[in-house]
Amino acid sequence: MPELSAQDFFRAAEIPEGAVLSGKELESAFWQIKKIQRESQQQQAFWKSVNDSLSDAYKKLASFQKELESSREALRQANERLEEKVRERTLELTDKLAKIEEQQATIRALFTPVIQVWDHILVLPIVGGLDARRASDMMGSLLEAVVDTQSTFVVLDLTGVDDVDAETADHLVKMSRAASLLGTSCLLSGLSPRVASALVGLDVGLGELLSFGKLQAALQFALRRLSKPTGQSV
Repeated sequence: MPELSAQDFFRAAEIPEGAVLSGKELESAFWQIKKIQRESQQQQAFWKSVNDSLSDAYKKLASFQKELESSREALRQANERLEEKVRERTLELTDKLAKIEEQQATIRALFTPVIQVWDHILVLPIVGGLDARRASDMMGSLLEAVVDTQSTFVVLDLTGVDDVDAETADHLVKMSRAASLLGTSCLLSGLSPRVASALVGLDVGLGELLSFGKLQAALQFALRRLSKPTGQSV
């Protein structure tokens, strides 16, 4: 019988029939087999640990993805609620702004009333100071009324004005000139001594404006001019 060494035993592709291992070689082969078994078991344990870790990681990843999807859905719903509140708030603010603008327009109209006191005679009472916004509103209302009524005279009544500055005087001149372009003459009334003194001190060009101490005097002048036959002097 052929005798094999432990190394030949493990290297051989086929074991010859009847081959035997001596006691020493058999012991060596036994321990090599044991070593291979231990290494195989260690590898199996390692890969089992790897598989368990991967499985645990996949489970955690799946749980995380589920939580992420849940968070995304909650965020989407929160955004929808926020957008709805923003839309509602915007509509509320738009409505409030529209109401405020409407109220402001009403207030401006109340503070800039153009009154038709007689055929072809309008009166614009001015109370308080004139800033650019208010002067623009007054001029717009005045010119519309002039066109609608075809008035010949407009009385700018300053009875409610305690004092004037250069800006106010300039607005009065501009209103007079704008009205004159529509064929209407402007008269000033209600000038107090203080206002008259202030206008003189400002040295503004009010030469084309006839002025009267009282509204009654200005209206009487306009009525006389309207009742005078064409071609006759006052």
